[in-house]
Amino acid sequence: MALTDFGKVIRKARIDADVSLAEMASTLATTPSFLSALEMGRKKIPHEWPPRIERFFRERGVQVRLDHLVAIANKSVPIDGLSPAQQMLVASVASADLEDEDIRKISALLKDKQGKTF
Repeated sequence: MALTDFGKVIRKARIDADVSLAEMASTLATTPSFLSALEMGRKKIPHEWPPRIERFFRERGVQVRLDHLVAIANKSVPIDGLSPAQQMLVASVASADLEDEDIRKISALLKDKQGKTF
């Protein structure tokens, strides 16, 4: 099984921080097999883990942003807390038959609004 994009970011951050999977697991009070399963997409990523992982790396001088990668890895996008209009937009985009050019335009608009890349 290949690394997810979430896993690739975590693995690169571990390399940049010069931390092994075992060291990271020990510090976060979990097992290496649990973290490996998150990286490989064998387990869904519990909502409390991305902030813990981001903090772990931030304390070591490595910045990672995981929110959008978690949604992709988990194959679900939480809509809790979004306005009804935002929820409708998410549902509309998810069910629309979009061409690559449409996706590029939507991504560019979102990048301008949020400073994110997709």
